[in-house]
Formats: sequence, structure tokens, C-alpha cells
Amino acid sequence: MRRLIHSLLMLLIIVMMSQGALARNYVLCVGLDTYPNKVGRYRVKSLHVSANDARVMKKVFAANGFSTSLLTDSAATLDAVLRTMKYRFCTAKSDDMVVFYFSGHGTEDGLLCYDKVLGNDDIVAVLKKCKAKTKMVIVDACYSGIMRTDSVWQKAFGNEDVILFLSSRNQEESFETGYSNSLFTMYLERGLRGGADVNMDSNITPKELFEFVHNGVSNDGLFTSRQHPVMWGRFDGDRPIVIWHSKKKTKNGNNQDIEDATND
Repeated sequence: MRRLIHSLLMLLIIVMMSQGALARNYVLCVGLDTYPNKVGRYRVKSLHVSANDARVMKKVFAANGFSTSLLTDSAATLDAVLRTMKYRFCTAKSDDMVVFYFSGHGTEDGLLCYDKVLGNDDIVAVLKKCKAKTKMVIVDACYSGIMRTDSVWQKAFGNEDVILFLSSRNQEESFETGYSNSLFTMYLERGLRGGADVNMDSNITPKELFEFVHNGVSNDGLFTSRQHPVMWGRFDGDRPIVIWHSKKKTKNGNNQDIEDATND
């Protein structure tokens, strides 16, 4: 009896240790509809679906096993966003993945939180302290493509797994729709729920997601050729962003280095 109890205890310890060693994924979703009349030097108007964009993406990532955090509207101050990023992402280990999702106003200086501008330097500073090998930034905002042209990203993450998935080119607007989500996030949600898994191997890779969302947004009947999502970064093509349930299994792709090469 003692041997049986001892064996069970040892098995329990092994299981607990193995679970603790499993990779975890973290996401912070930020969305702002409501703004004050002015943020920094920018006069801004309120949006209609960005807060819901963030809530929807939180649900999508949570359904795929991510540890999620959500900030919307007046709760999404610059200080709150940075504090939450630091708290959540700095707990990540090397085999983990972290995702920062933002839906709201974008400017040439960065992303508009409720009270101040969130610049590229701010995001990079947090991500540099994060041990996770794979880092992804998803932005649904006008002119978000400008982010990929900032040399701070290349200097900070030249050879690391960092992905920028941006809703539009440098000089393009990112459109809201008559539905409950923006155009980009609408296709992003569909892609992450399985639509992007074109080879039906249950793994949705960055390349698959980019192609699905880019084609959907660029060819949408209401906004044809007015908005073109872009992706920049170096990353492991064999590592899926999400794994969803599918019966058919095939091989994953190779390493990818995607950058939209079309003219802005």
C-alpha cells in the first residue's frame, strides 16, 4: 500500500512538473471607441466598433488557450496599457508566445490610447524585456503600415521571432463596417477560427493568416482595393499562431520572412 501511494505521489509530481513546463501564450487586447476631443496634438473623433474588436479577439484567443487581458475605452490609458503589457508579458518564458492586439486610432507618431500616444519605442521597450521567443503585434488602425518602416523594429529584433500584422499600408485608412467589427478584424477573426487553415492541418501559420486576411480585406466588395493589410517580420513558419480542431493532418511550412513589397 505504501509503495502504491509513493508511486502515485511520484506520478502526480511528474505530471505537475510537465504541465508547468508547457508553453503558455499571452495576449493583451486593447480597443477604443470613446476618446476625449484631443489626445496629445491630435483632435480625434470617437469610433464605433474598436472596443468590440478587442472583446471579440479576446474571446478568439481565449478559445485557443491564451491567457488574456482586455482594456477598452477610458481604461486604456497609456500607463494602463504599458503596465498590463509589462505584467503579462514579463511572466512569459522562452518557449511562450505573446501577442499585443490594438484597435483604435493610428497616427504617424503611433497608436492613440485614451490619453496619450503609444509609440513604437514604448512597445519595443516592453517586448525587449520579454523572454518569449515569439512576439506578435496586431494593429487595426489607420496608417498602421507606418510602423514597419520605423527602424527601431529592425534594430531591436533583426533576428528574433517578431511579427507585425498591420491592417493597412502607410497612407491608407482602416475602415469600420456596418457590422459589429472593423473590416480587418472581421477577417482576422474568421481566419483564426479556421478560415485561414487552407491546408487543413489544424495549424494556422502567420503566412496562412496573412494571405487569408489580405485577400479578404483587399477584395471585400464594399471596400475593394482601398485597404491592404501588411505583415513584416522574421519568424518560425512551423510555429502556428493558433491550433484549431481539424481531422486532416499535413506538414507545416518552412521559415518565412514576409514583408509587403507593394508600393504605398
